[in-house]
Amino acid sequence: MASGRGPHEPACMVAHNVISKLAAIVGRCDLLNERNQNIESAKHIAAIREIAESTIKELTEHQKTVEAEKRKGG
Repeated sequence: MASGRGPHEPACMVAHNVISKLAAIVGRCDLLNERNQNIESAKHIAAIREIAESTIKELTEHQKTVEAEKRKGG
């Protein structure tokens, strides 16, 4: 490719943006749980936070795999 970009670069850029947005969601969940006294709401907020964190972990692992392949020349 003339631009020097690999075939996975667009996907990695999207993953980076999604990770940033999910990190903001995790932060907001933390704030809500600090201020919230309702146990039922806290459970839902915790579930949202858990989903966001697991997705961040998956995307980060994918990025690491792509970077490792890139370093190998693949």
